[in-house]
Amino acid sequence: MNSFSLNSIRFFLTFLLLFVSRVHTQGLLQVTDTHPAAQAMVARNNLEIAISFNDAIDRQSVTNRTFQVFGRWAGVCPGSFTFENQDRSIRFTPAKSFSAGEWITVSLTHDIRSTGGRILLNGFAWNFWTSSAAAELDLLEMQVISVRRPGEGRVRTYGAYAGDLDGDGFHDFTVPNEESHDVRVFMNSGAGGYSTFTVNALPPNSKPSTNEGADFNGDGLLDFACGNIDGGSVSVFFGTGSADLGASTTYRVAGGTRGLAILDLNCDGAPDIVTANRAGNNFSKLLNNGDGTFAASINQELGTARETACASADFNEDGIMDVAVGSFNAGFTGAGDMGDILLLLGDGSGNLNASTKVSAGGDSWMLAVGDLDGDGHADVVSANAIQNQFALFRGDGMGGLRNAETYDVGAFPLAIDVGDLDGDGDLDVVTSNFSSANWTIYENDGTGRFTNPRTHLTTGAGSCAVLHDRDLDGDLDMTGIDELDDKLVLFENPATPTGVDKPPLATSFQLQQSYPNPYAVSSGNVLSIPFVVNETAFVEIKLVNILGQTLSVVLERTFSRGRHTATFLPVDLTPGVYFYRLNVHGVQVTKSTIILP
Repeated sequence: MNSFSLNSIRFFLTFLLLFVSRVHTQGLLQVTDTHPAAQAMVARNNLEIAISFNDAIDRQSVTNRTFQVFGRWAGVCPGSFTFENQDRSIRFTPAKSFSAGEWITVSLTHDIRSTGGRILLNGFAWNFWTSSAAAELDLLEMQVISVRRPGEGRVRTYGAYAGDLDGDGFHDFTVPNEESHDVRVFMNSGAGGYSTFTVNALPPNSKPSTNEGADFNGDGLLDFACGNIDGGSVSVFFGTGSADLGASTTYRVAGGTRGLAILDLNCDGAPDIVTANRAGNNFSKLLNNGDGTFAASINQELGTARETACASADFNEDGIMDVAVGSFNAGFTGAGDMGDILLLLGDGSGNLNASTKVSAGGDSWMLAVGDLDGDGHADVVSANAIQNQFALFRGDGMGGLRNAETYDVGAFPLAIDVGDLDGDGDLDVVTSNFSSANWTIYENDGTGRFTNPRTHLTTGAGSCAVLHDRDLDGDLDMTGIDELDDKLVLFENPATPTGVDKPPLATSFQLQQSYPNPYAVSSGNVLSIPFVVNETAFVEIKLVNILGQTLSVVLERTFSRGRHTATFLPVDLTPGVYFYRLNVHGVQVTKSTIILP
């Protein structure tokens, strides 16, 4: 056969494949636009979510099960749907508020269809962030909370999930403990504080560590999953809307379960679990049966060793969630060898396929994801423990990663997270440094270059950190976990008060949410107003009405540096919204409170 004939056959086959692919694609329902855009950072007030398609949507196929909105801390978000553009667009209006600086996931299942019967074959999902208020990176340590019971020895608290378990809008803490083999839950007081905890048991010798929250059984309540290092397993608790998580169900994966991520692998609306298993030298998938129970794990060999970390985002921007995996090779493959970062691309049918592998630039213990350089593509950061560094890997939006860019941090970083701590519209980075017993915060300059590192100390070990708006004042705070001294270290982000006088004083005090809120006059209890001064100062707090008129002077006196609480017994107040105003050196901050009969 001559070359002309071969070329003709190749041309015909190529044309045929393109034709079949085009017909197949045209026969499917496709997403043409989303709002907010993937990886965007948007205001949380009056937030609306919209998505457009290439065909009119069958309204009956759109429900809170087939169109899900989930905040990492706020949890499941119900809402209402509006159909626009001749039913080619869906607008979702949330029925609850998200937290400041929160990672939001929108997931559409394969059950959404057009009026003509075209299906959204592989579903569609994307992530974005809510913005946070302008603030400082010089966090103030406000409170230290023990995770131990009276007289108890070390429980080795590692990791924390700051999900709102009871739906009151405030973040609760669910923390696994490696040596007591349990999960302890601290409920938020409603003013950003925590006191007592409940203990939820796990099987003996589990050693729970890596963790995350989701609604696995579709009841609208936050559930909790943790990977168990010694158990080589994953335990799932169904949320009850309270601190009592009930009994757990444990599923075998592989040895040394160190990393865990949650995503809907087969686009059926039921979140699945993936784990990185260091001792098993593999990666596992647990597919949700649709009711919160899971099928037997599917283990994958990835062509690397000691898989330790994993995190999920859409790295090739096809509307299907993918997974990044980090490996920790120290002491395993030979002196000088380092780990890898792998991207596994989802296909919407439950499969994850290798896309790219780059050197981790070190030994990866934990990963976090987000758009760090503002180009709209998901990037990866890794805590490289042995090298005392974190590494940035810039995503190209096509399933690839650039080589590592590294930054020095404290000794032996075990954890990493990202969030807009200073409220300037980009993601900053915090690492938790075990051996140096501290946390390192790096400021993002907006292009993915990191400067101005800050260090915040603890006494035992810097093990983990959670970035979240703990007191709902609009800026991001930080909760650190110390696994040697078993404590939660609560850091506040200093407020940015109103006014222009003496701007250096803007970080010298802060006003927190009053409690209880709402306040019932008939209760006879006092109304408490917490505040913090970072230096000795004369403090004035007044209660004012919506017209700005002073109704009462709550206090006027000098306070030393630290956290204080003003108490007040409201009398003769009609139900409504009132304001309390803190004045320090002529700079004011105002917050609201609700008064009930």
